[in-house]
Amino acid sequence: MWTLCVQYVIFLMAKEEVISMTTKQKNDRIDVRVKSSQKSYLMHAATLRDVKLSTFVLESAMKEAEEVVNQNVHFALPDKQWKAFCEALDRPAREIPRLKKLFAKPSLFDEQKAAS
Repeated sequence: MWTLCVQYVIFLMAKEEVISMTTKQKNDRIDVRVKSSQKSYLMHAATLRDVKLSTFVLESAMKEAEEVVNQNVHFALPDKQWKAFCEALDRPAREIPRLKKLFAKPSLFDEQKAAS
């Protein structure tokens, strides 16, 4: 079974994000209201990992986010369907006369540029 996935690009983006987390200043905040028992539990887990609470929560959330994103960008195909899929991607685009006509006209954005 062949697998097509956009995971590599997302992996690179996530890797860049992890690098930037340690080298660049963070300016955005996320505030979360929790029960006292939840905070205590998270603090205990962070202590076991020997990291700050905010680091533990951010790393855990990033792992979960990566899993959710990966589930939505990854799909697998049997060999026959994979080959058909690749052939469809490799074929030249078919010409759609109405679309070609539409793009031949100046766009709204072109008109706005000319006016300013």
